[in-house]
Amino acid sequence: MSDTLAPESVKDLVSVVIPNWNGKRFLTGVLDSLAKQTYKQVEVIVVDNGSHDGSVEFIRENYPFVQLALYEKNTGFAVAVNRGIRESKGEFIALINNDTVLEEEFIAELAKGMKEHPECGSLGCKMLAYDDHTLLDGVGDGYRRGGLPGRIGHREKDTGLFDQGRYILGACGGAALYRRSLFCDIGLFDDDYFAYLEDVDIALRAQSAGYKCYYIPSARIYHLGCGTTGSGYSPLVVKLSAQNNWNTIVKNIPFPLLIKFLPQIAFWQAYYLAVVCVRGGQVLPWIEGSFKALLLLPKMLGKRAQINKKRKVSLKYFEDVIVESENDLTAARDRLYKNKVAETIKGAR
Repeated sequence: MSDTLAPESVKDLVSVVIPNWNGKRFLTGVLDSLAKQTYKQVEVIVVDNGSHDGSVEFIRENYPFVQLALYEKNTGFAVAVNRGIRESKGEFIALINNDTVLEEEFIAELAKGMKEHPECGSLGCKMLAYDDHTLLDGVGDGYRRGGLPGRIGHREKDTGLFDQGRYILGACGGAALYRRSLFCDIGLFDDDYFAYLEDVDIALRAQSAGYKCYYIPSARIYHLGCGTTGSGYSPLVVKLSAQNNWNTIVKNIPFPLLIKFLPQIAFWQAYYLAVVCVRGGQVLPWIEGSFKALLLLPKMLGKRAQINKKRKVSLKYFEDVIVESENDLTAARDRLYKNKVAETIKGAR
């Protein structure tokens, strides 16, 4: 399919795109919460990736307002959401995971944010844990100079630290709002990613092209996480993460910064390999993913050239955005560590 998107849209309409693969058990939560949104200019598109659990029949029987786009097999996250984006009519496009539940003002708050921040191509939200609403699932995507992504605030207590809006690197693709014009300018999600890091990739592409991203704390959503693909250290997740770690570096880091970041890249990629080996014993999937990235290198270099043509910001600005994002991830890690130590000491008394 073409990577282009027709610019024509319905003003103020929010098109919600939900990728689904055997997620029938989650659909009631997300679709019921969409039906209760206070913002009424909404269309909902579920892109089904060849589910065999009755998802399609369930939607047809219970949610007639949902538009269905069907694949016969699992095409992955990127291909699925791109199909939904192409079939959408909205000025704004929301990507929502199937394993989420939205608060009633969720879309209204994001739509308001788009009006207040015309400089932004996308908006992030406050994602909370599905099983414990006091825990943050994340408040936006982070990225390290070493090419390792992360979610800011992941698994931290929601103590009010993230109750103020601010600029971030990018929104988590599991719950984000994008301008249609952004996709028309820089293209859609990268079909070669299948799943994982496609949101970080598009965040870096957007920042390079001069589009900011803003975090809207009043837009709240509850996310299960890995509801479809399983553990973060499953063979599939490790393989795709390793592959797309390399792809994202190759595509998005300008050559002067690539040279500058080499020590961090060596450290963080070795760190990720060590973690997946210790926690999951998944060295073979990591090798498979890295080898696939090597095979894709010529294609990614071609995409890199296109991204470079779109670049509108200075290298310093681009570096500063990444460094600030890395600092956010480091601060979040330090807070988690301190809290864990404090809980251990408290438990030992």
